[in-house]
Amino acid sequence: MSQIIQQNPPTWEVERWLNTPQPLSLESLRGKVIVLEAFQMLCPGCVLHGLPQAPRVHQTFQPSQVAVVGLHTVFEHHDADRAAGISA
Repeated sequence: MSQIIQQNPPTWEVERWLNTPQPLSLESLRGKVIVLEAFQMLCPGCVLHGLPQAPRVHQTFQPSQVAVVGLHTVFEHHDADRAAGISA
């Protein structure tokens, strides 16, 4: 029989938060389903397929039920792909 082990998840280590008035934490989102959209701005698949799904999820569910969080990761070390470039 399986044994359930309860552990608190690690805190998020984020370089910079964008488009949110305050940093997000798992504790502040407790009770919601968290949809984490990982993407890179220079990835054609991310831009064409992944990113358009995030607003659809956000519009489909009540804010009290679901939090959609974008996770931008720089894979190719392009200056345009950093915080200043995606904030523009």
